Amino acid sequence: MESNQFGVVDYIVVAGTLLFSLLIGIYHAVVKKQTNEDLFLGGRNTSVLPVACSIVVTYFSAIAIQGYPGEIYSHGVQIFQAGIMISVFMPIALYLLVSVLYQLRLTSVYEYLELRFESVALRRLAGIAFIIQFCVVTGVVLFAPSIALETILGVPVWVSVAGMGICGTIYTSIGGLKTVVWTDLFQFIMIFTGLVTIAARGFYKAGGISEAFKTADKHGRLDLFDWTVDPFMRHNTLNFILGYGFNVICLYGASQQQVQRYCSLPSFKDCVKAIWLSVILNLLTMTVLIAAGLAVFANYAGCDPKLLGKITRSDQVLAYFVLKELAFIPGMLGLFVACVFSGVLSTLSSTLNSFAAVTWKDFLSHLPRFKSMDDRGQANTSKILAGFYGIITIALGFMAQHMGPVLQACLTAVGAVSGPLGAVLIMGMFMPCVNKWGAFVGTITALVSMMSVGVMSFQLDKPFVVPLPTNIDECPFGTDMSTVKNVSLIVAGEFEWPEKIFTLSYIMYPFVGGLLSMIVSLLVSLITGGCSKAKFVKKEYLHPLLRPHFGASKVELHENPSKAANFRGIFDGVNGKYSEDSTSPNSLNAFELTPLHRSPYKYEDSRRLT
Repeated sequence: MESNQFGVVDYIVVAGTLLFSLLIGIYHAVVKKQTNEDLFLGGRNTSVLPVACSIVVTYFSAIAIQGYPGEIYSHGVQIFQAGIMISVFMPIALYLLVSVLYQLRLTSVYEYLELRFESVALRRLAGIAFIIQFCVVTGVVLFAPSIALETILGVPVWVSVAGMGICGTIYTSIGGLKTVVWTDLFQFIMIFTGLVTIAARGFYKAGGISEAFKTADKHGRLDLFDWTVDPFMRHNTLNFILGYGFNVICLYGASQQQVQRYCSLPSFKDCVKAIWLSVILNLLTMTVLIAAGLAVFANYAGCDPKLLGKITRSDQVLAYFVLKELAFIPGMLGLFVACVFSGVLSTLSSTLNSFAAVTWKDFLSHLPRFKSMDDRGQANTSKILAGFYGIITIALGFMAQHMGPVLQACLTAVGAVSGPLGAVLIMGMFMPCVNKWGAFVGTITALVSMMSVGVMSFQLDKPFVVPLPTNIDECPFGTDMSTVKNVSLIVAGEFEWPEKIFTLSYIMYPFVGGLLSMIVSLLVSLITGGCSKAKFVKKEYLHPLLRPHFGASKVELHENPSKAANFRGIFDGVNGKYSEDSTSPNSLNAFELTPLHRSPYKYEDSRRLT
């Protein structure tokens, strides 16, 4: 791909994006004295709009910004079903999981696993799996877009990696969750503006929206739904419903990044509003992104820059289009780079804040050395943790360029983690007979199995995914053909069992991993007497649908009075200091979905026992 020199306006746009994000972090760091509750949960008084935007952009990385148009270019609009599944399954995640987790007022979502299964080992296993998964993913998120940016900025990849990594690490570590959600709002605006600009220019160059869609249809890019029943097919509608639908439930209902945002809101009603608003914003953003991909394809349908040797991968086509068609407008290259930077920073900041929360709450807070610290000492420790993970992520970003094909294997492997981690929370709420032995063995089995399948899929020596055809038959007169590549016909390989298992669609990994975890967990629980103890599971850990029929009818306050009181939402502050004259606004007295059976013990008993 050709390079181009940034102008003054471009540098101002990029520098302004980074500087504004830093200033938001500095503001929240100095405006008030911070505790861990402020750093991890925004003091539980964040606003609906920034949280909704943060929910959208947390998983909307720069890889998606560049990768989705590349996906449309090579395989068509079937990937838009991902946006549809998010809109359908996010409300389901709200009802199934968030309604229970919000009531418990957790800092780390994996606290639930210890409360429900009485297993510290399971809680820490989930925490470690989460940290490893997103460390690798975030390192790749830092590195991958830097390759395309190098062709525009004309600077080495390491400069982009270090610049984005250092900026995101600084404002996240000093500002906490409020900084993250407010910068996410700003970055959402930058991403949306950049995509709208690209789509508008693309449709204009293609002769209008109607002509662009005709061109895409002519080349087979508008086939959205495919009802073929085949779990080994890369994309089909059933795989999206089962695989991506389950993935949405896990990522938006049971992941640390999202649960932190839900719990940062003042009330469950605000949580519901934020989720529904994020559904609308996500569908709108996905629509614009798909439109940008179609517009770019329509411009290069008969003159493929990849066949011409101008780009090496389809995910570079968006950057190529910006360079060729928008560079003449001052600031447009800067806007595109700011759009990509925003995608990276939104993912990076959310992940680093979640890492610090999980590490503090699940691994350090119970140790005497850290437990005895005052609020300031605990907050400073959490800031150091966020900075530490930022350094690790930047290092992984540098290492990614030397990983070669292992990079793809890692991406696929860590994608298999979300299914088992989501499944164990679902089992906790909906399967009272599953005990700690079943949950632990099932989670381990599913994690190892799905990661193995993911890694082995990249060891196959035959391709099993074939892109749609492109050509250079309609290139305008005078097009440079000196770099045209000789491309041989790609034919999908035929696989027999057991080798065929490794060609499982990557979309199905979460569903298969979750299903495997549930089956193994149920079998082990039956063997180890889980059914006989199902009636002792406390109702607070079960979904409201099951509470009238399963679980203990009351919370035994003498076992852990502080946690029992915490369920009722009468604690203020991260250290659980009791307020006698008021009930927390986060208390869900009627649970807003299904009434929670109250303990016959009175609050006075709780105070007396405490």
